[in-house]
Amino acid sequence: MKVGRRLEGVRVRPESLGPFLHFKRGRYTRNLVYRDPRFEVVLNCWDAGVSSPIHDHSEQECWFSIQAGTFMLEDYPLLAGGHRPGYALLGAPRISEPVRPGHVDYRGPLDSIHRVSALEGPAVTLHVYASPVEQCLVFDVRRQRCATRRLTYHSVFGRPVGESLRNELPHPA
Repeated sequence: MKVGRRLEGVRVRPESLGPFLHFKRGRYTRNLVYRDPRFEVVLNCWDAGVSSPIHDHSEQECWFSIQAGTFMLEDYPLLAGGHRPGYALLGAPRISEPVRPGHVDYRGPLDSIHRVSALEGPAVTLHVYASPVEQCLVFDVRRQRCATRRLTYHSVFGRPVGESLRNELPHPA
């Protein structure tokens, strides 16, 4: 929890984020800032009105700090299944009030299923994962199913990833 306390109220100077700010209309981008075997730092850039899928964090700890924009967070209780691809029954979401810059959210192994929606944008979130997260489960509430999704980056260390390399997981030199 020390990470969460350190992130509380942290606002990174916008000019220092410049190389990692990659926006795409109608979606959000994942931009790798730092990665080693113990943790990774990812900057997500969100267009207004864009939501993440409902997802977990592969039993990793995650903290994210809102740097710009306004977000709504939806937390989903897992009622049955959902620990591997296949059947997954989620309960009704608990929906947050709008949250703004300075807000820190924590996801742990037992409370990791959520959706993040950018209400106003462009918006930016800074994520710290206790271990690099290479894949997660994505949930389909209507079909009561979940599936594995491999995570990719839009940019790595400030450089956009080419389409042919988009599915390759980078490792720092």
